[in-house]
This record gives sequence, structure tokens and C-alpha cells, in this order.
Amino acid sequence: MKRKIKTMDAVLVTMAVFLLVFVVVMLWLYQATGGIPDTLCTCVFATCGGECGVMGWIRTTKDRQRERRYEVEDRQEEQKHLESQACVEMDAEKGDGYGD
Repeated sequence: MKRKIKTMDAVLVTMAVFLLVFVVVMLWLYQATGGIPDTLCTCVFATCGGECGVMGWIRTTKDRQRERRYEVEDRQEEQKHLESQACVEMDAEKGDGYGD
């Protein structure tokens, strides 16, 4: 069975590879010059953290909507079951023509 790669998974993998390369380059730059661009590091990690936070929020919202949809479907099924059970009980009370 072939698994479809989802967009969020692709973004997370891309971000992880980017951050790994970024950290390696910053370590190399520090080794070569004795310093790194602090503002650049702060902005890169803030942007990646913000992106991950937004993706987490999107995922949570999707999960809540899916759960809500399942709850509504369950209530509808339960209501149908109760209604059919009530109809059977009413028919039994009226008598179905057998044994009267």
C-alpha cells in the first residue's frame, strides 16, 4: 500500500533539513570567523517556530472539526435507533395481529 505524502509532513521534513543545514553552516561560520549573525539566527528560528505553531493550530482545528462531525453523526444514528425502537414498541402495544 502506497502512502500519500501530506503537505504538512513535507513542510516539516523540509524545515528540519533546512534547520540542520542552517545550524551546520552557522557552526562552520563560527569556526571560521569567531562569530555568527545573531539577528539572522533569531529571525530564522522565530520564523520556523511560528510556522510550526501555525501548522499545529491548523492540525488541532481540523481534528476538532472531524471529532465534531463524528459526534453529530453518532447523535443522528442514535436518534434514528431510538425512533425505530419507539415505532416497534408502539406496534407491539397496538397488537400486530398475532395472538389477539
